[in-house]
Amino acid sequence: MLRNPESRLRLISLLLIALLLLVVGQLVRLQVFEHPRYVAEAKQMLERQYSLPAAPMGKILDSNGALLVGNLPVFEVDAYLERTDETETAIPELAVILNRPEAELRTALTFPETYTGTHVWAPLARDVTSDTLRQVRAMNLRWVTITPTWKRYYAEGALAAHVLGFANAEGYGYGVQAYQWRLIYTPPEFSAGAISGQNEPLPEEVARRSVTPVPGVNLRLTINRTIQAYVEGELDKALVEYQAEAGTIIVMNPQTGEILAMVSRPSYEPSRYADYAATNQSALFVDPAISKAYEPGSVFKLITVASALDAGLVDTNWTYEDTGMLEYGGVVARNWDRAAHGVQDLEGLLARSLNVGAATLTTRVLGAERFYKSVAAFGFGQLTNVELANEAQGLVHMPADWDWQDGFLVTNSFGQGIAVTPLQMAAAVAAIANDGVMMRPHIVAERISSDGNSVLIAQTPIGQPISAEAAQTLTELMARAMETRMKQATVPGYRIAGKSGTAQIPVSGGYDPDDIIASFVGFGPLPDPQVLILVKLDRPAIDPLLRWGSQTAAPLFQRIAARLFVLLQIPPTE
Repeated sequence: MLRNPESRLRLISLLLIALLLLVVGQLVRLQVFEHPRYVAEAKQMLERQYSLPAAPMGKILDSNGALLVGNLPVFEVDAYLERTDETETAIPELAVILNRPEAELRTALTFPETYTGTHVWAPLARDVTSDTLRQVRAMNLRWVTITPTWKRYYAEGALAAHVLGFANAEGYGYGVQAYQWRLIYTPPEFSAGAISGQNEPLPEEVARRSVTPVPGVNLRLTINRTIQAYVEGELDKALVEYQAEAGTIIVMNPQTGEILAMVSRPSYEPSRYADYAATNQSALFVDPAISKAYEPGSVFKLITVASALDAGLVDTNWTYEDTGMLEYGGVVARNWDRAAHGVQDLEGLLARSLNVGAATLTTRVLGAERFYKSVAAFGFGQLTNVELANEAQGLVHMPADWDWQDGFLVTNSFGQGIAVTPLQMAAAVAAIANDGVMMRPHIVAERISSDGNSVLIAQTPIGQPISAEAAQTLTELMARAMETRMKQATVPGYRIAGKSGTAQIPVSGGYDPDDIIASFVGFGPLPDPQVLILVKLDRPAIDPLLRWGSQTAAPLFQRIAARLFVLLQIPPTE
């Protein structure tokens, strides 16, 4: 026992010093070592990041200004919870309003076990409409936050689905929207300021720092809504009539490169792209017109004849002896009918679609260097750079490639062993229609900013793979060939040039003996062609004797051409 007053004083002093050291230690811990954490928590409690109202994305319009894709105002509902917030009693009613399972909503509104923070954010619902929003607000939940935003609206439903496409929040997707994402989408602005209650207005200092969100750029397309709808209907009917598995139709103005309609089946609804992705149907997003290459078959003979005419090595008086077979580089070419046709000229070659005649031009007249220089000049094996996402460049084996074979000079002459996209094929034939001048195919006609300023997209020549004289000669040969042996594709009162194709489908080890791709490409009216139409039907399953391109794709071309001449108010030429 401490009886000495001096001892007691010494003990009290030691206790006071220990207590002071404890207080000082706590102050050091709070103000030095843990200072950043407490500052962050205080800021989280007193300040909130404000997302300024999102700017609407740019509209997509057709060539006449009709709305194709716009925006609908919707809302995002989220939870910003403190640990002390009571959520259990609100969950049943909130689950009904937001159409979410109670258990799922309860999980979203529960703090994770390993989380040590005082606040948590959880998304509750997206694309909420005004009616649903009113019910949420009526619950008066202080921990519910509401953010206005926009949802893409497709005014014509699934019309022009592959052309319009879609883009997710990161800009990835398909069609013109994904390709032009940086123009049509303006990233949201963010700012920060003090908070005092639930759903309070933007603080004055935040409002002063904020800028008005700028809407995205509107795009006016070259697509004509009326023509697009008509062509889609015709393709749908043709798939049923010819029992085809898929199909593509492209309508272009060969003089400008403008795409008036581009249709592929099967298709999808862009507004529901997330549903398709969730059910493993993402393959529908791929546009066969630009992203899937195929062997074009006899339509490619136009390129072979164009190459020979442009080189000046043949003319309308040139002839050859068609024996029904030609061997070169270990490859044997035979005519589709397995027959010999005797002496033939260029018109006979095209009218009868003779494989031996095309192979004669490449192997005995042109040679590899001239032929493939022309193939490249027509844009095959290259992107067209149309304003659509995920374009493919096709496949062309060039003499300098490691896998080149002499036999390619035979098979490529009539469209085998070479892969093109429908748009590449259409653009190449459009050059023939346009006196040899190749125009870049494009689908955006005008960009219109939110302040009303607009920029017209220039019609761009990208080369001249064939001379005007050679193009005019070939056009006349095509027209005469149609008039003599392809009358099912002609339109009364209008002179048209065209070519059919029937291509076998390559499979492992050779070609499918049963399935084919039937096609037809033509333009008119002559002598001033304003419309080019490419028709492609995949695997028509009707009678094998009736499924050739001349019997399926050609009549479909004729129906479309006849209607388009009227819709575009093109007067008869004959």
